[in-house]
Amino acid sequence: MTKRITIYEVAKEAGVSPKTVSKVINNKDGVKLETRAKIQEIVKKLGYHPNIFARSLRANVPACVGVTFPAPIDIIPFSSRFFMWLFYELYKIFGKQGDYVCFDFMPYESLEQRNYARGVFDKLFKSCVLVGPLSLDDTTVVKIHQTGVPYVAFGRLGSFPDVSHATVDYEEASYLSTKFLIEKGHKKIGLLQGFEGYYPGAERILGYRRALEEHGIPYDSNLVQSVRFNYDSLYRKAYYLLANSEITAIIDSSGNEDPMALREASKSAGREMGKDVEVVIWTYEEKKVILKEASAHVWLPVRESASQGLEELNKWIKGEREGPIRILYRPRVDIERRDVNVELGMEDRLFYRDVL
Repeated sequence: MTKRITIYEVAKEAGVSPKTVSKVINNKDGVKLETRAKIQEIVKKLGYHPNIFARSLRANVPACVGVTFPAPIDIIPFSSRFFMWLFYELYKIFGKQGDYVCFDFMPYESLEQRNYARGVFDKLFKSCVLVGPLSLDDTTVVKIHQTGVPYVAFGRLGSFPDVSHATVDYEEASYLSTKFLIEKGHKKIGLLQGFEGYYPGAERILGYRRALEEHGIPYDSNLVQSVRFNYDSLYRKAYYLLANSEITAIIDSSGNEDPMALREASKSAGREMGKDVEVVIWTYEEKKVILKEASAHVWLPVRESASQGLEELNKWIKGEREGPIRILYRPRVDIERRDVNVELGMEDRLFYRDVL
């Protein structure tokens, strides 16, 4: 086994104190240029690398920016493309300035207590990024908040409005989707709801109900179908709604971004999207088309809000701002889309079971 070079050996070789070596390694003032150059040459020659965890223990300061997942990835299956995007954002904001970034892919299925914040409570994380939605009964985020550790969640929580967040207003997206269809004359509107059991799922119901109530249309729970992230679930729930001839419009807020399942469900139900049933579909892509037959696409700027949230978290860590973070992007209803001849490919989806 190769012996780890210590700061004391560098100091001995350079004929200076360990404190002087520490100043050079951490780019601090107080060292002559000639001495600094000599130490840097010895560091390179000996292959010395500071022990980030030992340093954090001495300073009683956690070492890295933590990234954790409040929801199991087999329930909320982020695509590999999303992970590549996330890695780049973390590199661009934190990696380039020398921060360590640690991922905690907590094994939900093997632990009784699903503590996705163990990196914070074990004092491994100096800050924390919560990737994914928060469950309706989540209490962990409150405990993170109480520690004072800088953090940002990519979602809100109705039971704890003070959560530090960077996300999209899903309630508004659902409200605008429903209102759009009502104003086109529809009264029986089906809702394909994603994220059941999580706050973004509850937001979908809240916005849907608000638009119905404003227009004097009673809420019917039978018109709402919860959908999971797979073809079969979307197909079955879409078919259930489309088989009801009284339903003249549907909102696909499931997040699947899967036109094939919708088309097959429509065909099986003897309906024709764009003619005897109107569809509003949600997407995380600003310009690409999900479903050509859709009357409207609703753009959810999830990546854009998350990117700004990471920037603000970096400022919070540096003491350039105070927390909590409050970033809430509005959705946008697009009646016309560019590049209408090109639909979104499976590899471009935000949620897709290609990582399991």
